[in-house]
Amino acid sequence: MRKFFLLILTSYAFVSFSQKKAPKLVVGIVVDQMRTDYIYRYWDRFGSGGFKRLVNEGFFCKNTHYNYVPTYTGPGHSSIYTGAAPNVHGIIANDWFVKETGAKTYCCDDKNVKPVGTSNPHCMMSPKNQLTTTLGDELKLFSNGKSKVFGVALKDRSSILPVGHAANAAIWYDFDKGNFISSDWYVKELPSWLTAYNSKGMVRKYLEQGWNTLYPIESYSASLADDNKYEKAASGKPKPVFPYDYKTQLEKNDLVILRSTPWANTITKEIAIECLKNEGLGKDDVSDMLCISFSSPDIIAHAYGIRAVEVEDVYLRLDKELEELLKVFDTEVGKENYSLFLTADHGAADVAAYLKDLKIPAGYLKESVYEKELKTFCVKQYGDSLIANISNQQIFFNMQKLWSLKLSQTEVENTVANKLIQMEGISEAYPSSALKFEGYSGDSFKSLIANGYNHKRSGNVAFSYLPGWLDIPETGTTHGSEFTYDTHVPLIFFGAGIKKGESVKPYYITEIAPTISILLNNPFPNGCTSKPIEEVYK
Repeated sequence: MRKFFLLILTSYAFVSFSQKKAPKLVVGIVVDQMRTDYIYRYWDRFGSGGFKRLVNEGFFCKNTHYNYVPTYTGPGHSSIYTGAAPNVHGIIANDWFVKETGAKTYCCDDKNVKPVGTSNPHCMMSPKNQLTTTLGDELKLFSNGKSKVFGVALKDRSSILPVGHAANAAIWYDFDKGNFISSDWYVKELPSWLTAYNSKGMVRKYLEQGWNTLYPIESYSASLADDNKYEKAASGKPKPVFPYDYKTQLEKNDLVILRSTPWANTITKEIAIECLKNEGLGKDDVSDMLCISFSSPDIIAHAYGIRAVEVEDVYLRLDKELEELLKVFDTEVGKENYSLFLTADHGAADVAAYLKDLKIPAGYLKESVYEKELKTFCVKQYGDSLIANISNQQIFFNMQKLWSLKLSQTEVENTVANKLIQMEGISEAYPSSALKFEGYSGDSFKSLIANGYNHKRSGNVAFSYLPGWLDIPETGTTHGSEFTYDTHVPLIFFGAGIKKGESVKPYYITEIAPTISILLNNPFPNGCTSKPIEEVYK
């Protein structure tokens, strides 16, 4: 009898701990500047096969936040795929001041690579500034290079930072030439299928259609009136109202305008599908990864604000793009063979002028004004302005001047921080010593600022604005803060290995990478600081 029970227990243990088969394909979808409340705001207008299918058949983490600032596109994409915050992966902003050279750098700038598919010198891009591995890098390492990893996006940083260093290709839009390209970090020449797609001239064909609302404009009740004072037309029209016509831009061969239209999402989807089919993703027993980022919702919302008809329309159209993508994954890979997650790289603030009209605390400040005031203050205090740069809500001192004047770095940082918090629109300011050596945990604003502070790359003083305050003109919106309107983003897991359900437990964006790593039976990215979300697994 004892042997019988031992046999049963041994068999049970084998079943319990036997290895789950990894999905053949993992798809990461990032919607640029998507707030979680858009799911609810537009729910009744979505079809059954896009956002609703993901929510109803997947696992919706309804209380997911960024655990650092600044909440920008570059750091957001990097954090999603590395499982780390900027203090570890090093992408502290979209661009930043380099202390060693006194110049600025863009997060993907690399003068040692060549663009592929264009001669545009502004397209010399790579992931070299990202200090850690990504999900795709670990997939490549684990499979000894057999896995295929591709990224597709309008923005270069939204394609490059997700796939990382060892990918097959990152593909993005050359705004000057109107084609999708890569760099020789990844490939020596464009894949033939991408060259064929570029040759179709789809950018011009879509722009020739202009942009009108998908449905009768009077049905857009989730938005403010189409003609309101809080918007600025991204196309340069006198008034930011439908319909939009791009004949002038096409005559000038100004194909940058694509980014301000929903057609950018359509083309991103089409290229992702071409990549899936032509590269044979998910067709064998070695797991592959496809990273897709839809960039135009961000550019549209920057111009029109979060309550615009334009924003509602781009999400109703994106819903249809997602439905088509899911159908292709079902057919080409098989419902039981792929896992997917959808999230956003940041949220966005309400238009401050709109909040002020509702008597809600908000306001505007100008970097040039407080920079001038701070420099004047330092001259009076120390005989020199000392400030080398102010960017990304950080102050960089000229350390050579500070040392030559034999000033205490700690004393100067504390004095300037104290001056900052006396200025209108500023909420808090922290000297570097507080961010380097103090331990902050949880969801405190200090913790978020510390998580975004990289000791090598960040400045001497970090500061934050008051809730609702923006450093932009008085139309449109932006993002970047530690407040919930910027940190709260949707997170939905879907597909193989994922159970149906939802949770209101608090989760961080950096928990996506380890969650997917478990599904893939892979090591976590090497800078990962987070744990997997256990609730999502079947």
